[in-house]
Amino acid sequence: MAWHNRTKIVATLGPASNSDKMVSQLVQAGADVFRINCAHADHATIAETIARVRRIAKAQHRAIGILADLQGPKIRVGRLRNAEPIYLKRGAEVTIDVTPGVVGELLADGSVRIGTGYRGLADDVRVGERVLLDDGNLEVRVHRVDGPRIHARVVYGGMLHQFKGINLPGSKVSAACLSKKDLSDLRCVLANGVDFVALSFVRTASDVTELRGHIKRLNGDAQIIAKIERPEAVRNATSILAVSDALMVARGDMGVELGPEAVPPTQKRLIDLANEARKPVITATQMLESMILNPRPTRAEASDVANAIYDGTSAVMLSAETASGKHPIRSVRIMEKIIRTAERDVYSRLGDRRRKPSSGAATVTQATVRAAAYAAYEAHVRLIAVYTETGGTAQLLAGERPPTHVVAFTPSMRTMQKLALTWGIFARKIRPGRTSHELTLDGDRIMRAEGLVKSGDRIVQIAGQVRETGLTNTMTIREL
Repeated sequence: MAWHNRTKIVATLGPASNSDKMVSQLVQAGADVFRINCAHADHATIAETIARVRRIAKAQHRAIGILADLQGPKIRVGRLRNAEPIYLKRGAEVTIDVTPGVVGELLADGSVRIGTGYRGLADDVRVGERVLLDDGNLEVRVHRVDGPRIHARVVYGGMLHQFKGINLPGSKVSAACLSKKDLSDLRCVLANGVDFVALSFVRTASDVTELRGHIKRLNGDAQIIAKIERPEAVRNATSILAVSDALMVARGDMGVELGPEAVPPTQKRLIDLANEARKPVITATQMLESMILNPRPTRAEASDVANAIYDGTSAVMLSAETASGKHPIRSVRIMEKIIRTAERDVYSRLGDRRRKPSSGAATVTQATVRAAAYAAYEAHVRLIAVYTETGGTAQLLAGERPPTHVVAFTPSMRTMQKLALTWGIFARKIRPGRTSHELTLDGDRIMRAEGLVKSGDRIVQIAGQVRETGLTNTMTIREL
């Protein structure tokens, strides 16, 4: 039996990959979690996609997580006349008009007028501030705001296409974090049982708290992934993480808002914060960007993925590479190879990779998993077997970065799906309602049947003396 990589792969589904055949091949290639971008999917497609993933995962005996990514208050250029792009010439006058129904066009005097669906734009920007278009490829600077019209001059020009993104790196955006569309999408994805909901353009912890309130009112149990991409979110990262279940280092808009030079140190800091809190963290955006068109990544892209592994990320994510690219299966396979090679190097060179203890007094469960990680290193065990109801113990153990593989046994398929995002966890289903001894016998049977262990192997086992959530309190070293 070949072990899966410790670092998980999130693959985005889209026109290039959202079919039974492609999803099946993506699972076989190494995808652990599938992302649905709600900005580009209607509710019928979302429901169909979730059902497809569940059906294929069951057929392949895999616990695959599903992540629904809410669009958030993404500001975009409006429709252009005849859908034809407009060339913005350096120094040219550009008017951004928030009046409903404005169609963008090149005017007779050589100036350009464009619209936007975000009505608050004229209230948010100030004279002298920059407005970035098309993910920062174009830049205009505001010199006058006149009612619903923002007058600016082109600093960096180029071709502007309709519906491209607008970023306001120097402005405080007043748009609500959850739009009407987001709330409608949330009802849909929770009704269809997604495991994770990603919240875009988070600014403060209250944004996450608001989303959790909506999830609770809708009787959902999806975990919340806070996407860190705006300057306010970077400043408030510690408080945002405290109320989130996981973080996403969303490097696309982050690079536009903060500047590309700020992305590497910010990525490292966010990964460190999440690891210290023992919560998953996803590194995302442009990881294998060139594979949207090409069959191989650049050397720089391979290094980028590997460096995220060295930083300690829990997962790496593919966006357009699998959603709309020419080589979705190959993209996952190559990412899997990069992860495998980097992890092999990490453990061959650095040996014990256990994390420093988190601050504060340890709970009984925290102390137990720390002891297990240390014992696994000192006793050179084959694996760690952890018996868990909700997955909390397994996640804490993963946060210790033990030097061996971890098998998490749980009676809950829901827990298995949520553990698909957790670093280093190989989840397996076990029958519920048993005594600790019977659970151990069942777990041993599964491990032997799948070739994970053999007679004479030494393992570390973590469990609770009482079959109750939150009472993990025993660590045992056993020889099979």
